[in-house]
Amino acid sequence: MPRAWSTAARQPPSEKREEPVTILVTGFGPFLEKYPRNTSWEIASTLPALLPASQDNPTPIHIRVHHAPVRVAYDNVLELVPSLLPPTNKLYPTPSIILHIGLAAGRTFYTLENGAHGRGYGAIPDVDGGRFTDKAAEEHFPPSEFPTALQTSFQSEDVLERWRTNLGYGTPHSDDLKELKPDVRISQDAGNFMCGFIYWNSLAHYFSLKQDERPVMFLHVPDLTTEDGGKSVEEKLKVGREVAIALIKALVESKRTKGIIDAAGRSRVMTEEEEVGKERAAAGTDVNFA
Repeated sequence: MPRAWSTAARQPPSEKREEPVTILVTGFGPFLEKYPRNTSWEIASTLPALLPASQDNPTPIHIRVHHAPVRVAYDNVLELVPSLLPPTNKLYPTPSIILHIGLAAGRTFYTLENGAHGRGYGAIPDVDGGRFTDKAAEEHFPPSEFPTALQTSFQSEDVLERWRTNLGYGTPHSDDLKELKPDVRISQDAGNFMCGFIYWNSLAHYFSLKQDERPVMFLHVPDLTTEDGGKSVEEKLKVGREVAIALIKALVESKRTKGIIDAAGRSRVMTEEEEVGKERAAAGTDVNFA
């Protein structure tokens, strides 16, 4: 019997797909009587569990949000961070990116924070009335083992450009921030309260494991829990979620294409007071960070 030949077209080999990436996200709980709803948690707690791969974002992203808002207390953060991050945290798959989200109530824009200080947290009491003095910092983070300030090992400018592109900006390099909606920026100073403190703790945690890899980022969000400008709270929070999702995609794609290995000399930030003052003025730093 003659052999039957298939007339079906030969299928091309399937394209190699990017491996999924897991990102761990945290948000803060209530801060002062004025902020019983913390925008950072309102955004974090409603993020989708999965961002499927797409043509513009080829990597599937699993988002794991810490199950509860982080209490705005120094001792709590000091204890939480080591248990939350790899290798102690047994979350599977292991998160390869950490994103902390916090409230900058005095700002009207979103800020990607480039780094944090290891000192200066003794001035403002937390929700329990506690403070983290420089003496305590010396004990927990000895200057012989840690620099006075650390920055992320992400390439922040690359992340910013991708972030703005994901939000549909025609000119992601524009310096005229007033034209960009929603307004997203980079800042060099996460402040000397709980936001800067959790960021510093996470950066220091990774620094103690492998100095040149610190896959941590911090997003400051404005207060979106009151109605203004004719927009409802839910409408404003929807924009906040879109901003956070656009940043998560930017972080994953920047890590995939640029990597997160730190270059020499980038582990110390904000060493010159003049530079700190300039960045604080540009970003609108205030003490309402939580």
